[in-house]
Amino acid sequence: MRRPLFSPITAVLLLLTCPGPAAAAPLPRRPPPTGPEREMLDEAKRLLDEGRLADARDIHLTLWGLTKSASDAFRVGMLSFRLHDFERAAEFLSIYFDMVGTPDAPKIWVPPGFKESYELARADFAEARRHVGALDVRVSEPGAAVLVDGRQVGVSPLPRPVYVAPGQHRVGGHRAGEQIETTAGVDAGGERTVWLVFTRARPEAPACPPASKVVTYPVAALPPSTGGPALRWWTVGALAASSAALAAVGGVSVLESNDAAEERDAAFVRAQWEVFHCRPGLPACDAYADADGRTKTFTALSVGAFVGAALAAGGAVASGFHLAPQAKVRVGALGTAPGVGLSFSW
Repeated sequence: MRRPLFSPITAVLLLLTCPGPAAAAPLPRRPPPTGPEREMLDEAKRLLDEGRLADARDIHLTLWGLTKSASDAFRVGMLSFRLHDFERAAEFLSIYFDMVGTPDAPKIWVPPGFKESYELARADFAEARRHVGALDVRVSEPGAAVLVDGRQVGVSPLPRPVYVAPGQHRVGGHRAGEQIETTAGVDAGGERTVWLVFTRARPEAPACPPASKVVTYPVAALPPSTGGPALRWWTVGALAASSAALAAVGGVSVLESNDAAEERDAAFVRAQWEVFHCRPGLPACDAYADADGRTKTFTALSVGAFVGAALAAGGAVASGFHLAPQAKVRVGALGTAPGVGLSFSW
């Protein structure tokens, strides 16, 4: 038996054709700083070397407003902790954690030594939380401006708690001209949920006076009916009469058309007996032409009369419906005399 031979080239080709693991997508990375940003970073480093922590933090706060990068949030949080500004330290370090993720599952590209700096930031955040409280502000409507002690801290829904000094604080919201505010207290290291509920605008129901408030009149005091009911009924009567007249014309036209048709048929039979081909001038042919013309005329007249009668009848019904008086019954009293009244309005 002959064994198959496998050359090194065959083995390489087999390895190349085997599917390998898919390459992981690269994590997002902060774009390189621009010229002005580089100058600000150098200035902040110089101030930090001189021990001017507050001035260096102010520069990084300005950079945070421009770039919203995790590195600037980290520097603001760490410098605030060293300045014992625990509220701002907790705020920016929590932002930093949300942006970078964890050393095991980073959300963005992180430089070497990230785990050490991350653990240091975690320790500073835990220490800062021991000195401040957290307000978890929940708002019933999205897009409302949230204020704590008169300072806007964001727009609802807030992504994270608001870190404040221990004690009482004013928490409010502003939306579409409506403003609400409440007071909430929190201890150091504690957390409290604050609800801000806006009242939705409800459509006003139409005013409907109660039955006991309806103005009523006795029978003797009913005001006379205004308008012209006789004239209005004349309109209905005229349409109804027109309909009847047109229907009568249509009926007479049908009878005349039938008579003319019979005369036409009789004339046609006589013409066939008199001559083989009907020619003008022959009595039978002239009688046939006259009867045929009257048949067509009365047929068209009857159709038009019946259509007009139907339209006139429909107009009479519609006019009678819209022009009919509306009866109203009023029960109550006028002054001291009770009574029941029936009135018609046109």
